[in-house]
Amino acid sequence: MTGWSFGSRVYGSAWSTPELQALFDDAPRTRRWLDLLGTLAEVEGEFGLIPETSAAAIVAACRDVVLDDDFFARFAAGYRATGHSTAGLIDVIRQRYPESVSEWFYFGATVQDITDSWLMLVLGEARALILADLDRSIAAATALCRAHRDTVMVGRTHGQQGLPITFGFKVAGWLAELRRHRQRFEEIAGRMGIGQLCGGVGSLSALGRHGLEVQRAFCERIGLRPPLTSWTASRDVLVEWAQLLTLVAGTADRIGHEVYSLQRDEVGEVREGAAGEQIGSITMPHKRNPEIAEHLGTLSRVVRANTSVLAESLPHDHERDGRSWKLEWHAVPELTMAAGKAVRLLGQMLSNLEVRADRMHANLEACDGRIYSEGLMLALACKLGKQTAHRLVHQAAGRAGQEGQAFREVVGHDPVIASTLTGADIERIFNAGLQTAQCQALVDRVLAGSERDGTA
Repeated sequence: MTGWSFGSRVYGSAWSTPELQALFDDAPRTRRWLDLLGTLAEVEGEFGLIPETSAAAIVAACRDVVLDDDFFARFAAGYRATGHSTAGLIDVIRQRYPESVSEWFYFGATVQDITDSWLMLVLGEARALILADLDRSIAAATALCRAHRDTVMVGRTHGQQGLPITFGFKVAGWLAELRRHRQRFEEIAGRMGIGQLCGGVGSLSALGRHGLEVQRAFCERIGLRPPLTSWTASRDVLVEWAQLLTLVAGTADRIGHEVYSLQRDEVGEVREGAAGEQIGSITMPHKRNPEIAEHLGTLSRVVRANTSVLAESLPHDHERDGRSWKLEWHAVPELTMAAGKAVRLLGQMLSNLEVRADRMHANLEACDGRIYSEGLMLALACKLGKQTAHRLVHQAAGRAGQEGQAFREVVGHDPVIASTLTGADIERIFNAGLQTAQCQALVDRVLAGSERDGTA
């Protein structure tokens, strides 16, 4: 019985994109394994490790074998009977093909040679898919930055109103972060794309005196670089991949949580774009929930949890350790699919985000001027000193709250402040446009930055 998770025919779309799911499903994975085994036989035939006629027969069998229900039933039965991950596959080939194929099938390679090479190929394709969606997120964030460079809103710290900012400034922080992730994807590419054909303990002993040449030919033919040495016990690159996806999914979660918070009815400054048939609640028909923003948090948790699991694969015992390596079978597909889904949803959310400048202005006005306290303090500090200025403004803000008065009115009637600053000075301080001038300059700087700039 299928659960509510990755393999569900109903709910599986919540956890992955169709393209990523297709990389890790049983049928495409097995097909790719057979392609690799066919290439291995071809190379081994050329180097005289197996009979050339058998090599040709194996290539044809791996290409033509039908991956039907009977195939997977026998494959699964072989795994259950032996406890070995590919013994069932070998047995299916033995049952379906003559000795010329079955006796030389999977010669000279261990399980990890095929599965590690497959994983590097698949993660290369996954990287390209995630990058395409990341670029859509970057494009959407760039458009929001430009459109709302001057849209003034309340900046908040500790969940409370702080100082005026612009919405474009807020999005510029998202954009800079997304660009850094893109740079990280480019950097990690140089450490990925490495093949594996090293044998039982990594020494290439089964490949004869031309072992390194066989390895090079196999790797190059499947589109991977040959390894400097076996990495059967060195899983740092896979953990680095997971950590990168943790960063990317974490950014998606951060942005999603911001949208979640700003969409609350009491704030109402942004809203997810809603599809015509989208339902927020089957009991409360009026609700319009931030579905994507919430789900970004769920997906990010899935990525972080699996990354934590995968980190346990770093300590390996001797040359190979199934306890550590087999963690990857669960963790790598799940975290890759969940992160890919998060990046796709992020692009969708940002592309359709509804920005409500009127609510931003209303919330700015609702604070009765208190968010201009910093500007007032700094103006007073030039004449009275910072600590004295802080005390005066802090007391004025307290009186405004206790007496239910607008902060600006209290400031205007304070004898010390009124004798220190002119009316024109105070007018300038309580001007949101002047207070956010640097926000606009920072937006311009981010928009002008290159994707290769690690800080913009």
